[in-house]
Amino acid sequence: MKPRPALAFAAAAATALAATSLAPLFQNRSWVIPSLGAIIVVAVAGAVVRRFRLPAVFTVVGAFAALHLYLTAYFTGDHALLWVIPTTDSITEMLNLLREGRHTAQTYAAPLPVGDGVRIMTAFGIGFVAAMVDLLAVRLRRAAPAGLPLLAMYSVPAAAARSESVSWIAFALGAGGYLVLLAMEAREQVGLWGRAVPSRYGSLPTASPRLPSGKRVGLAAIAVAVAIPALVPGLGAHGIFDLDDRQGGSATITTADPLVDLKRKLTDLGDTEVLRYTTDDPDPDYLRMYALDVFEEERWTYSALGSGTAPRIADGVTLPRVPGLSVSAHVSTKTVVTVGPDVRDMKFLAMPYAPRTVEIDGNDWRADRDSLMVYSPSSDADGLTYTVSSRRATPSAAQLRRAEGGGPMKYTRIDTPLPEEVHRLVRKVTENARTRFDRALAIQRWFNREFTYSLDPAPPTQMSDLLAFLNDRRGYCEQFAATMALMTRSLGIPTRVVVGYAPGTRTSDGTYVVRQRDAHAWPELYFEGTGWVRFEPTPPGTGAPTSVGAPEYTEPRRPDAQNGTDDTETDSAEPTPSAEASAAATPTPTAGAAADTPDGRPTEGGFTVPILWILGILAVLLVLAAPRLVRDLVSLLRWRRAPDPAAAAWAQLRADTLDHSLGWQVSESPRAVVGRLGPRLGPDAAQPLARIALAQELARYAPPEALPPQGTQGLRADAAAVRAAMSDAVPGPVSLRARLLPASSLDAVRRAWSALRARLPHRDHPTP
Repeated sequence: MKPRPALAFAAAAATALAATSLAPLFQNRSWVIPSLGAIIVVAVAGAVVRRFRLPAVFTVVGAFAALHLYLTAYFTGDHALLWVIPTTDSITEMLNLLREGRHTAQTYAAPLPVGDGVRIMTAFGIGFVAAMVDLLAVRLRRAAPAGLPLLAMYSVPAAAARSESVSWIAFALGAGGYLVLLAMEAREQVGLWGRAVPSRYGSLPTASPRLPSGKRVGLAAIAVAVAIPALVPGLGAHGIFDLDDRQGGSATITTADPLVDLKRKLTDLGDTEVLRYTTDDPDPDYLRMYALDVFEEERWTYSALGSGTAPRIADGVTLPRVPGLSVSAHVSTKTVVTVGPDVRDMKFLAMPYAPRTVEIDGNDWRADRDSLMVYSPSSDADGLTYTVSSRRATPSAAQLRRAEGGGPMKYTRIDTPLPEEVHRLVRKVTENARTRFDRALAIQRWFNREFTYSLDPAPPTQMSDLLAFLNDRRGYCEQFAATMALMTRSLGIPTRVVVGYAPGTRTSDGTYVVRQRDAHAWPELYFEGTGWVRFEPTPPGTGAPTSVGAPEYTEPRRPDAQNGTDDTETDSAEPTPSAEASAAATPTPTAGAAADTPDGRPTEGGFTVPILWILGILAVLLVLAAPRLVRDLVSLLRWRRAPDPAAAAWAQLRADTLDHSLGWQVSESPRAVVGRLGPRLGPDAAQPLARIALAQELARYAPPEALPPQGTQGLRADAAAVRAAMSDAVPGPVSLRARLLPASSLDAVRRAWSALRARLPHRDHPTP
């Protein structure tokens, strides 16, 4: 039966209504229009495929082809031919947008900032769901299983945005659309029996059990959509770190990528109070939250946190020792912190480095042994007050100069090789520096003098962004901290990136107030005897936190008391690359320029091979070739495993007849088949067809002892001759379809499935 347009409309509407559940994932609604367009395009493509009565596989192929053309026109039309036809440039641009969207989804906590990358990824995902619903509910007329792809859209926001549940309005809209789809599919099925006959005794019972079955499946799918997020904590993919619990369970903490979240806070420039604190330190230090010690996939993150080895914090219990601190040059401070009332899901504590004791409510706060980050896998610090006793190192420049070598070398690892331009620039900036400290100091002062603070650049996502930052010489604290960390690591200096807050603003009563705009990032470098010490490459400027300042041991203002030398010697000896040298060392990537390979070299011809698209094209080709592969495999097995050549030849004749749309009746005798097909196939097929029919008659009706010996090769050659005659007798499109998309492959799959079900054990139902 040809599906009615109303069923296709109901399928598209159900997908659109279910998509409303995704609203909590995004900061604004700019994703809605392209996503609705994707649903409409998929629905139209499905209608075209059904109109020309193409096989079911074309429903999916046509939907994805139309979706690709639509996304090309919507997002990358400037690079396409006639704004629609994909080209190499448009495919490359689409891949870049998809990578951008994937990076945003992996690094931000919901709600996500909505750029073109997020929009194209969302439109593609919703379009994929629309294609599956259209295939199941409209083409295959199985509306009940169509609830599974709709369920996927409900599970994503319920798991990824656990702090805010899915709106009951969105749930009601999606569930209502799905139930309407079930009801319309049931009407389509009942319509097969003809017009409904009214009865004085009420509605007649339906002849098909699919309606109650569909209701059961639909209600089960809705129940699962609600239950899965509640029963499977940590189902989302936004920055989850597994914690191996000693008690045998597992715990997770979910955070956004600290650096990307930092950019978000800075660009908001909010006055929201994050925390306030009092301290006995006359010169308060920065408040650390995250120590990012791993650089992989071109981004900074922190190592997996294990609760099985991280000690729990208890009042009066000293935290793990401070790594590397062995000299007496330090001060002890006490800080009382109160978290602001508007803060939510604060699972890492902001505190001065290095914390020694922490007093806080809750029994599941832990301290990482290496970084001394204090976190909780199950609690949060929202609105709490906690007290921190810290030990802050106060080294002199001379002490840091003497601290050569040593340190944990894992903090010098760079998994993604740096471009050679960066290495040349590092050597240029530090060419006159003699010690590790002097080299780090030269890099810091180079940033302070040559760069300006700006929030305009986008967050770095690849090495080309690093080169653009070094060339443009403007950026914000994340870029300064992350770039200096890479440069010092390339020199063999253990370095990590720290994210937290600047000291904030001191009020008249001596309390310091830290607001969202005070969010900051800076590098920490390791020196034996002193441990991790702070550097400050971010220059002052409009928009930068006002309480940001360079530490005393990096200031060139006073002579060093221990050796009588002046730090200005290092400053004066530090070279400043000329504008021409820097421009040569840090080329600006432009549109159409050669893309960098992982080792920093452009690919030959200035074009990066789109691996994902190649794999996608190969997958599509495999799907298109699957029917032909199935037919050839079944034919091979048929001739090898058939009980006799006559049965194999007759089965092959049946398959060839189905492929060429010549019809096959089970009730037809071999002679009836010859009488029907012979005149149409012509004289070339008459003798081969007669021999196949005679062999089948003898095998079917003659006693075994009367059967003449038959050779497989002869009948196989006859079957090939008959198939060739069929190909010549039918129209060209039918012949092409028989070669590329043979109908017998689907028939073979259906028969195999029926045979498998027949072998499975069945549960006997009691007779009512």
